[in-house]
Amino acid sequence: MTPDPHQPTTADIDPADVLDGLPYGIVVLDSERCVRNANASAVKLLWDIDRGGPPAHCHELFACQAPDGPCEQGCLAERAGLSAGPLPEIRIDTPSRGGTSALWVTAAGLPLGGGVVLHLRPGDARDRRRRSDPHWLNGPELRISALGRTWIDCRETPIGGEWLGQRPGQLLKYLVCERNRVVHAEEIAEALWPGGGRQSLNNVRHFMHAVRQKLEPQRQRGAKSSFIVTVQGGYALDRRNVRIDADEFETAARDGLVIANGADDDLALERLEQAMQLYRGDLVSDEPYAEWAYAERDRLHSVAAHTLRTMSGLLEKRRDLPRASAALERLTELEPFDAEAHRSLFAVWLGQGRRSESVRRYGAYKARLAREFGETPSFGLSDIEPLESRD
Repeated sequence: MTPDPHQPTTADIDPADVLDGLPYGIVVLDSERCVRNANASAVKLLWDIDRGGPPAHCHELFACQAPDGPCEQGCLAERAGLSAGPLPEIRIDTPSRGGTSALWVTAAGLPLGGGVVLHLRPGDARDRRRRSDPHWLNGPELRISALGRTWIDCRETPIGGEWLGQRPGQLLKYLVCERNRVVHAEEIAEALWPGGGRQSLNNVRHFMHAVRQKLEPQRQRGAKSSFIVTVQGGYALDRRNVRIDADEFETAARDGLVIANGADDDLALERLEQAMQLYRGDLVSDEPYAEWAYAERDRLHSVAAHTLRTMSGLLEKRRDLPRASAALERLTELEPFDAEAHRSLFAVWLGQGRRSESVRRYGAYKARLAREFGETPSFGLSDIEPLESRD
């Protein structure tokens, strides 16, 4: 068929018309982050764009540097201009105009001149299914909850799964137990694969790579890890970017114990209770038979017990029986053979009129002592003076 010379061809199509025909917004920013071009969809989404007027700054369009906004700590467009590739899509909540309360924005740097192109699609500020504060906005951050069963969160999403119970997860938990120092590969090999020889060192390298991939799946090949650093043949968690609940627990407990030696009982109790809220269980309790966890687990267990003893002492002094009872119940769970803890618990319970419960618990305590040590309790319930409540 002979082409019709009067029919337009692709060579005759204006690129501006193509951009205006796209269903999503396209905005081009210059090196000063001012709008230099925008298609028709972008004009509809961003009412402040006037293609015939003075160029608007990207901050004016998105209000993204407002308090608690995604760019409060730095400009998205500036990050895009410095990045080797496009940034992940992010939702930016905007002033409500024309029914569009939020935009999903992808930013990418342009190869010449330091400009940036933004791809926009409409969103909804009420949509909370996806977060709008990934780690690349505020810096990488990993939170490891290791008191009780291990759980990991990054800024975007929890990082869990079966791998935490496998070799990569065990390797990460080992680093948590040794979080305050650099651990050499030979130490890791001997702890996780005792007597394995050279193959154990290969295992360390292999599973260390696997851990890093689980924690940072988008990390480029050859790029340094933000969470696990290599130091002279050893490995360590990067404490600038990794937060661990065990550290927060110990800090709160230490503060409370120090304050308890002074005169501010209210503040001491506040800090001690904060500590015990963090103590969900023994360190990496999902590895109950791991010898490499014993020392640190026992140390933190002792801190928790000391914290509860101090708490209960302060509450008993106040005759605050409900809170004292809760602290002592938890203490006797942690220290099931502590005679003084049980005696204090029974004194509080009897002061609350909980006689039947005291008899049952005393019988269980007596049986457990006989079974484990062949001994009898050093006191009887009749020896205990009830702790009366202070009205």
